[in-house]
Amino acid sequence: MGLKSLLKDTYLRSRRALLWLFVFLRKTIVPSKSEIKRLLFLRHDRIGDMVLSTAALKALRRGYPHAKITVLASERNFDILKHNPNVDEVLIYKGIPWFLREIRPRGYDLVIDPFVAYELKQALMTYLSGGKYRIGFEEAGREVFFNVGGPATSPPKRMVDHLLDLAVLAGGKREGCEPEVFLSDTEIQWANDALVEKEIRAHDLIIAIHPGAHYPSQRWPAERFGELSRTILERGEAQVILLGSQAEEVLLHDVKKIAGDGIQVFSGLKLRDLMALINRCDLLVCNNSGPLHIASALKVPTVSMVGPTVTPLWLPYGENNVVLNKRLSCSPCNRAHCKDHECMESITVDEVFEAVRSQIAHIRPKRKIKGRSIVKRQN
Repeated sequence: MGLKSLLKDTYLRSRRALLWLFVFLRKTIVPSKSEIKRLLFLRHDRIGDMVLSTAALKALRRGYPHAKITVLASERNFDILKHNPNVDEVLIYKGIPWFLREIRPRGYDLVIDPFVAYELKQALMTYLSGGKYRIGFEEAGREVFFNVGGPATSPPKRMVDHLLDLAVLAGGKREGCEPEVFLSDTEIQWANDALVEKEIRAHDLIIAIHPGAHYPSQRWPAERFGELSRTILERGEAQVILLGSQAEEVLLHDVKKIAGDGIQVFSGLKLRDLMALINRCDLLVCNNSGPLHIASALKVPTVSMVGPTVTPLWLPYGENNVVLNKRLSCSPCNRAHCKDHECMESITVDEVFEAVRSQIAHIRPKRKIKGRSIVKRQN
């Protein structure tokens, strides 16, 4: 254990002991389902977190079919829930003063904190929400702010499974629940038309490249994405498209500069457009990021490069996902920037290309031309 990890562990143990001096705040009770008419789910963070939480939201809908389910989302992730039949209302978080002014007076019957972290902010928000029943993960003393017994987060497993554990203890029904996102016929058609404009035909096998990630430390080098794309195109394996938001345009430029003119670039994408294009592809190659979990929810096969992340937690859900990860002595870590970046630098273009070829070999025999609406209906 390094010095930084030792200090963190000491801090968390000390904090837990200190918070338990206030254990009188916690009166663990078991809610009656008949009491739960209004439910609030806090998820005002990133895109991938929201995608993974859709499994828990489905479990909660099955457990509370007649309750009003509200999700507190962020500006960046609220669109993930568009067309989702398991959610009645989406609110966008605008800071603590807004939260106290707008959320607390609503008097929710059940408030769920799905954050798997040692930070106290969300746990405290749950306590201040005014919710009659409050539940979250029991970690590093956060549990003193809840009054319904929640699950532990060790040993670590896939985030979806942790979230489903939480949903079940909150009264949800787990069976058949997995991450899902929903697209309309109009969005599907937009993606088809956008590809036609780039002269990509309906029968072409399409590989999407998304080189972005929240932190620089999570990104495989742009030049390697470029080399990979060029290799795929030169060997005639598939059409390659490059996807990114307005904030990622410099990154896309760096990839295209090496990939060459054969790659088709879709830049400045809004989240719903990105989702529709991923849905239309046969394979997504990316880092550990929101688009990885979007693809998995859409049942699109993936190849992903995972470096500093805690791998068990953030593995893509489901089948047809290949994850490339180097288990280094310094992994996992929470650094946004890394001088050496060995965990990502050590993943070679040849390794990723072989993973892509392996995925293509599985895709081709069972491939069907996409383009139909895949809007899922509530059962």
